[in-house]
Amino acid sequence: MTVTRYGKKTLAILFLLMLAAAWVSSDSYTMLGEICGYLRQQAAGGPVEAAAIPDQESFVTMEGLETKYAASLKQQPMLIELNGIMAKKLKMQGYYGGIGIYVTGDGYIVTAYGPASTDYEYEEIMSFKNYLDEKGIHLIYVNKPIKYLDDDLFRDAFGIESYGNRNADLLLRRIAGAGVDVIDLRDKILEDGLDIYDMFYRTDHHWKTWSGLWAAGKIAAGLNECCGYDIDLSLYDESRYTFTDWEACWLGEQGRVVGASYVGLDDYSEIKPGFETDISFKMPEGFRHGSFDDYIDESMYDLELDVYEAPSWHYSYAMTDVVNHDATYGKILVLGDSYDHVLVPFLSLGVSEVNVLALRHFEGSLRDYIAAGDYDTVLICYTEFMIGAHDDPQSANYRMFTFE
Repeated sequence: MTVTRYGKKTLAILFLLMLAAAWVSSDSYTMLGEICGYLRQQAAGGPVEAAAIPDQESFVTMEGLETKYAASLKQQPMLIELNGIMAKKLKMQGYYGGIGIYVTGDGYIVTAYGPASTDYEYEEIMSFKNYLDEKGIHLIYVNKPIKYLDDDLFRDAFGIESYGNRNADLLLRRIAGAGVDVIDLRDKILEDGLDIYDMFYRTDHHWKTWSGLWAAGKIAAGLNECCGYDIDLSLYDESRYTFTDWEACWLGEQGRVVGASYVGLDDYSEIKPGFETDISFKMPEGFRHGSFDDYIDESMYDLELDVYEAPSWHYSYAMTDVVNHDATYGKILVLGDSYDHVLVPFLSLGVSEVNVLALRHFEGSLRDYIAAGDYDTVLICYTEFMIGAHDDPQSANYRMFTFE
C-alpha cells in the first residue's frame, strides 16, 4: 500500500499520541526530576554528586540516567512495536543506520561495514603463522560470510557503501599469497549454488543452524585436504540428521530493536544427528560424559515467553571444549566467534578433540595456552565483520586479531 504525504502526516500524529499515552501510563516521567537535577549540576561544573539527585548511590553520568530511563519504560516492547509499525508504513529502511541496522524492502536486516586497511590483521596472522610453524601446528583461516555476498547491495538499496566483502577479499588475498591456507566459505556457497539470504535469519546477524552444519562439512573437507585428516565427510550429510522445526517463533537481536511489527518473527530448526554419539564436555568441575544432545539447551525453545524477553534461540547450542570418543585423531583449537555456536558442535563429530576460544573474552597469553594444549591444528574461524574491528578501540571485537 502506498502511503500519501497526507497519510504520512496523519500516521505520524497518531504515533505521537500513542507514544505520549504509553509514556504517561508508565512512571518513566518521574525520572524527569533526576535528569533536570543532573543537568543543573552539570551546568554548575564538575561531577554530579549523588546528593544532587534522589535515589543515587554515587556520582552520576548521563549514560547511567539514560540506561535507568530506558529500563523504567514498562511498555518498552509496545513502544518498539508502535515504532516498527510506523517505520514499516513509512518505509524507513535506514532509520536505524546510526547503529548499523538497515532493513530491505522484504524485511531482511543487514549491516554496513566501513573500509579496513587489513594491515594489523595481516601482520598478526603472519606472526602467528610463524609461531605455529615452529611448533609444527597447522593454521587454517576460515572466512565466514556476512549476510550478503556483494557489497553493491548497499549502494543499490540504500545509497551508501559497505566494505564487508571487499575487506575480506583484501585480507584473504594477502594471507593466501603469503602461504596461509584459506577456506573461504563464500566460494563454497557459490559452488553449491546456495542462496545466502536463506542461510541467515532475517531478524538476527547470525546464520541458521543448518548453515553451521553445512559449514562444518566444508571445514572438515579442508582439514582432510590441507592437514592430512581422514574425516568421514558423510558425517555432515543432512540426510543423517533429524530436524525439528518451529515457524515464526523467535525474534533476533536486531529484530528486537526495530520491532517484530516491522520485520516479523524468524523460523527455527533444531538439528541433531540421527546416529549415536559419545562425547565428553568440559565443565568447571571436569569433563562430563554425554552425547550430542547435551550441546543443546532445549529450555530456550519456550513459546510462552515474550519474544522481547526470551533468550536468543541461536545460543541454545553450547560452544565448549569437547572430546569425541568416536574419533581417534585430531586436536583442534578454534579461535572463533558467536557464529560457532552452531558450527563447532557439528565439526566436533569428525575429530577427537575440539577446544574453542573467543579472544574478546580471553585475558591470558594465547601462545602459552597453545603450548599447553598439544594441538595439531588451529583454525582462525572469523566472520567477515571481525576484519577492521581493531581500528575501533571501542569495539567489542577489538582484540580478536591479537594473537600474542
